[in-house]
Amino acid sequence: MTAPARRFLYLLFCLAIVAAVNAAAWWWPNRPVAVGAAAAGQQAAAPGLIKSVSFAPFRRGQGPFTKVFPSPDQIAEDLAAVSSVAKGVRTYTAREGLQAVPELARRYNLDVIHSAWLGPKKDINDEEVEALIDQANRYPDTIKRVIVGNEVLLRRDLTADEVIGYIRKVKAAVKQPVSYADVWEFWLKNPRLLDEVDFVTVHFLPYWEDMPIGVAHSMPHIMDVYDIVAKALPGKPILIGEVGWPSQGRSRREAVPSLTEAAAFTTDFMRLAETRGLDYNLVEAFDQPWKAKLEGTVGGAWGVLDELRHPKFLPGGFGVSGAQARQAGKVSDLPNWPIYAAFSTLFALILAVLNLQRLLALPFWRLLGGVALAQAGGAALAACVEHGLSHYFSTPRLLEFILLFVLQAMFALLLLAELLDRLAGKPAPQAALAGVKVRLGEIRSYLPLYLPLGNHTVSAEKLGRWNAQRRARLAEWLFIGFALFALYQTVMLAAAGRYRDFPVDYALLPVAGFLLLRILTYVAGQKNGALFALASGFTQPLPGANAAHLRWDAALAYLLIAASVVMLVVERVSNREAVGWALIAVAYAIPFLANLHLARSSAKP
Repeated sequence: MTAPARRFLYLLFCLAIVAAVNAAAWWWPNRPVAVGAAAAGQQAAAPGLIKSVSFAPFRRGQGPFTKVFPSPDQIAEDLAAVSSVAKGVRTYTAREGLQAVPELARRYNLDVIHSAWLGPKKDINDEEVEALIDQANRYPDTIKRVIVGNEVLLRRDLTADEVIGYIRKVKAAVKQPVSYADVWEFWLKNPRLLDEVDFVTVHFLPYWEDMPIGVAHSMPHIMDVYDIVAKALPGKPILIGEVGWPSQGRSRREAVPSLTEAAAFTTDFMRLAETRGLDYNLVEAFDQPWKAKLEGTVGGAWGVLDELRHPKFLPGGFGVSGAQARQAGKVSDLPNWPIYAAFSTLFALILAVLNLQRLLALPFWRLLGGVALAQAGGAALAACVEHGLSHYFSTPRLLEFILLFVLQAMFALLLLAELLDRLAGKPAPQAALAGVKVRLGEIRSYLPLYLPLGNHTVSAEKLGRWNAQRRARLAEWLFIGFALFALYQTVMLAAAGRYRDFPVDYALLPVAGFLLLRILTYVAGQKNGALFALASGFTQPLPGANAAHLRWDAALAYLLIAASVVMLVVERVSNREAVGWALIAVAYAIPFLANLHLARSSAKP
């Protein structure tokens, strides 16, 4: 066997080993695990249907903002999907297409808690109330209860007296029990509403509390608040009108959205409701992309069924039996992990092919290391794809994902080439320490390589040197761009982060890859400048740098650190996702601070 053929077989062998390790790395954290009571070895909730779910059957492109509403046929399809997991539905409006719900619900034996949406506009309120009264009287067999207004006092859209006026109007015109719905604090602030309603509809959402409650402590918290409300508002039945947990989005202190957390919450709550005889409505039936405009990713991810109307999990059985019931207590945070593992391997293969000559030139153990680095880059790109697809609720978010993925892919390609050169013992090209400041002279010197104007004769040696410097400078500018992205995100998280995600998967690859490059360079004995200096990452910085020219580096570094501290003060260190993002932001600051140290060191005689 020839030497090239043997090297190629080595490469295939390394790719196979690394691909297997990659698959295991995706499988292990995403394998189905027991959640809630089942995880504690307790009996899960008795198999059965949810009592009621919030029903807002808006599909992508539909909703109150677009004024595009579901057709009766779409509502019928959605009610059919709901009937497999719940006994009833709660609406929030008697208009906007949902006037078809009472009649269609009869077809699927679903009870309806019908509602009128109240807001600041009197003419719309009047239309809502009239529609609710009309439908309640026409469909008394399916509309079992009615709710007049939802969190109106919380939003400060109306006064308590105005809400009471609408309640009285509906009570005088329908036979069903009438209520008003709001979070528990506003019921306690307005106890006179008790005399106006037939039952109290109160919302318990531990994730959205001012002091967020994690899933592990949610059941005691719910019962504590339930008992407070029952004591403060005696004599009327209590409907927990909204209770649930999001499956995606940003963490709020100990409150972490995920599929496993949502399944654990739902399972434990169904068990609690069965034990304590609670009347409840789970929020909500389907994921709602339109809510992301108001509440970020987390706002659109409260559904028991996903956007495509498929069950996310089977907590408590939902009426299933046999093998499904035995698996009801087990949930994966990423059920589609094999797809992303495949993406990861595909991206690694692309990176390897584009660096094939560099890889084949390495001895076996360094070849294995090089392939592992390609796989790590592929995994980071696959994580970026997973984040982008799971958080895609609008066109701007999709464009953001595409842009950041392309930039990360470019950086990954440049970074892998540098890593492989270091494994091969090749030194980095020499270049002046430029820092963040744009150097117009540098840009002009590269124009002949890009503009097909005139006759530009360049020697092969000079062209090779320019290409090496160009690649290095492009990698630096990509890194600077990601650092600016990290700064922007950190400032926004500190200033207005309630509905903003922590975009870890969009920012981790560049900074982790760069720090790995610098460590590998030092281990290989190529000590060119300060350990983590950005200028030392892709080039060998020439002496004579002026620290005064790096004031933008200093500003960027100090702003990253300051914003991270402020963000952690706002979020609290109990939010592990916030801590992780702060570490990433500070890591981006390190290469710029090291640039300053390198410039000052080189300036000393």
